[in-house]
Amino acid sequence: MTTWNVAPRSVNLQGICLVDEAHGWTVGDGGMILATRDGGTGWSPQGDTDKDLRAVSFVDTRRGWAAGRDGVLLRTEDGGGHWRRQESGTERNLYGVSFDPSGRTGWAVGDGGTVLASHDGGNSWRHRRTGSDAHFTRCFALDERVAWIVGRKGAILATTDAGATWTAHDGGTRDDLRGVLAVSPDRCWVVGRGGTVLRTEDGGATWAGADSGTELDVYGVWAAPDGRTVWISGDDGMIRVSTDGGRTFSHLSSGTGKDVVTLAFAPDGLRGRAAGDDGLILATEDGGHTWNPQLNGVHKDFVSVHGEGPVRWVVGQDGAAAVTVDGGATWRDACAEGSPLLWAVRGAGDGLRAWAAGDDGTVLATNDGGTTWHRRTTPTTEDLHALHLTASRGWAVGTAATVLATTDGGTTWHRQDIPATGHLHAVHGPDDGLRAWAAGDDGTVLATTDGGTTWHRQTTPTTAALTALHAVDAHTVWAVGRAGTLLVTRDGGTTWSLRDSGTDAALWGIAFTASGELGWAVGDAGTILSTSDTGARWRRQDGTAANNLKGVWVSPDGKGLNATGDGGLVLGSEDTGETWRTHVSGTGKNLYGVHVLPDADGGWVVGDGGTVLVSRDAERWSPRPIGPATNLYGIAAPDADTAWVAGRGGTVMVTRDGGATWQAQETGTRADLLSVHLRPDRRTGWAVGDRGTILATDDGGATWLPRSGAPAGVALWTVAFADDRTGWAVGTGGTLLNSRDGGATWLPQDPGGTDDLVGLHVVDDRRCWAVGDDGTVLGSDDGGATWHRRTVGTTQSLNAVHFAPDGRVGCAVGRSDTVLFTRDGGANWLARSTGSGMSLWAVHISSELCCWIVGDEGAVLSTRDGGASWQPHSYSPEKDAPPRPRAHNSNSNSNSNSNETGNP
Repeated sequence: MTTWNVAPRSVNLQGICLVDEAHGWTVGDGGMILATRDGGTGWSPQGDTDKDLRAVSFVDTRRGWAAGRDGVLLRTEDGGGHWRRQESGTERNLYGVSFDPSGRTGWAVGDGGTVLASHDGGNSWRHRRTGSDAHFTRCFALDERVAWIVGRKGAILATTDAGATWTAHDGGTRDDLRGVLAVSPDRCWVVGRGGTVLRTEDGGATWAGADSGTELDVYGVWAAPDGRTVWISGDDGMIRVSTDGGRTFSHLSSGTGKDVVTLAFAPDGLRGRAAGDDGLILATEDGGHTWNPQLNGVHKDFVSVHGEGPVRWVVGQDGAAAVTVDGGATWRDACAEGSPLLWAVRGAGDGLRAWAAGDDGTVLATNDGGTTWHRRTTPTTEDLHALHLTASRGWAVGTAATVLATTDGGTTWHRQDIPATGHLHAVHGPDDGLRAWAAGDDGTVLATTDGGTTWHRQTTPTTAALTALHAVDAHTVWAVGRAGTLLVTRDGGTTWSLRDSGTDAALWGIAFTASGELGWAVGDAGTILSTSDTGARWRRQDGTAANNLKGVWVSPDGKGLNATGDGGLVLGSEDTGETWRTHVSGTGKNLYGVHVLPDADGGWVVGDGGTVLVSRDAERWSPRPIGPATNLYGIAAPDADTAWVAGRGGTVMVTRDGGATWQAQETGTRADLLSVHLRPDRRTGWAVGDRGTILATDDGGATWLPRSGAPAGVALWTVAFADDRTGWAVGTGGTLLNSRDGGATWLPQDPGGTDDLVGLHVVDDRRCWAVGDDGTVLGSDDGGATWHRRTVGTTQSLNAVHFAPDGRVGCAVGRSDTVLFTRDGGANWLARSTGSGMSLWAVHISSELCCWIVGDEGAVLSTRDGGASWQPHSYSPEKDAPPRPRAHNSNSNSNSNSNETGNP
């Protein structure tokens, strides 16, 4: 049995560490720390920080360290039972942390050449000078004296004297490096962008490039102690293995399209774990030849499931809700924002109407697939634990013997008197609307045959708390409860008898087919019981999920089967449990591009996983997915109906009907395209990206032709034109290109530095702005003949800049919620913050006071007072979605899921 999770929020895992075959830790966004003590069967959360964590290092089952955003350094000495923040002395983002096997000497590295050292087990940290100001991404401590560091633009540094001196090594590449691992002072491997894999066997004196067999970005690297077997991982679920010391690599099937950011193996080289997008954790027991998901998102617990036909609804903690209309192949978030724990759900077969009940007397209803939920007035504040509805009649039951009834399909509710005083946890009945049973504490079972006008207590042979009911018909009813309790009546409740469940685990859910022949019960510790003979005998099914299971639903014919549980877990089968399929639906995708229409009454947003959002009032955003789950980095929208998007693997797609349908355009490249710009004529345009790629079109993208002028190996981040002839492009290494002939030729301009330039805005053919690493803000008012660096008061990397048409009001955004405003044409800049804590990737100024920003984890933010306050705009990529558009794919270069951690 495999497990799949419905993810109301994306939690990207960035670092993983294995101590032995049983103990491991992984860390990620939002301060996520997960630990396993049973080889990954179960993962439990630790820690209490909200800072994004990027790396984790343990030397044994008790001593560990984690590093992340804004200089956060955490330390534990009890296996994660308590994590304490250490004084790092920096607010720079940290991306790597590593300790030598003794646990005394450790290193942490990050933005702006930050290198921190500890020689007392992480009690204290001091800055170390390396002679490099590169952005460092990972580090590896081999022993107390030898350590390696890698980073942007091919940076490789090593020390053999505990950091007293550092030697810079030339690996022969300017590609950003993302991972490093050594097995001896001589043998080391580093990996990075564009399939880069380098190895040295002489301590870094010489480096050789490996045939990685991929052009995808590589993030993770691990090697067996003898150095013969090497594994790498990266974009689009890529995992590859080398058995010749890292010279050549062959493909391994990970079974996922999600980016695999980090991986680690036990010393035996057989047992390994990998982690990445959306909380993905993969496990292998055979050296990576086969991988199985252990976790696909760590989110709110689900406690109830209900379905009809291909529709399934699940609800749970903090108003968490999700719905599928295709039997579980795809899910969309239907979260009831601001709601308490929801204990029960009933859904109609149209995928639009549903009702949920929960704490504080909550009853909610939706008629638009969970986009909006309306709270119904109830005469109680007691927690409601169960809900049952027929065509018009229904009941909700809860604590303190609460029974509520409705006779108008859940619009109004009234209290009913019952002969009981304890808590009630379950209610169910046939569809006649007259008969129903309720169950609860102390073996309580109540029955009604007149629609709830009167309730009668029935005698049961147990005092255990009963937690769930299922009425097969007017005579046969099943109940389950704590301590493996399993009850049945076949005479409408006149007599109840116990059945042997074969377990002492608490049972929380039970469901049968329409005939009553097949049935399932679920409970704690992943317990799944099944019967195929109307309940005469029950057997335990061998499930791999260790999560507590809280609810189960079975289709009338028994082919469709779903169970829900802790951690946002949903199990699914479509063939009576013979085989199980794995699906994940995540939201909160990182967003990289925003375009607001000139009248500020609408706009477009693009991001990871093929995310496209569209607004017609600049308030509410709805998804218009392109079809392929490809990262999208750039958006060009001449009007409300027409837009081009560009992204992973040379992807360019266009819509001319507001996103209802998309057509793929042939670009002739596999390079990632990071920016696209179309003129108002909807015919003339340009796109730029990795490996110095420049493309141009004069027929609306029917044909895209390459243009030269960019230095080899440079990644171009942004392109923009003032008119049909004058434009600029910016990129890595301080690359700044200008064209005066419509992009036919490109000539370099001198920005006065080598910092990566990421964002660009062209005011007119003379005024232009560029932003980038280390708080770089450059401006030119003479067409780029001269560029002037502005003092902006931050060293955070800036990703985007935009100005109002008059060129006076502007905004630049970047890492760690960095926001800069100018109101005097860029002469002075004032620092602001949205309060989101997210890295911000794109900005659009709509007016002097109105500005839109998008960023990590689905952040869509706006201000209407010049940045004094910010309003978040929540959305779910699947919420409100129209039927999934059919992509007319003439481009075979579409890629699957992308890495939210490997931002472009």
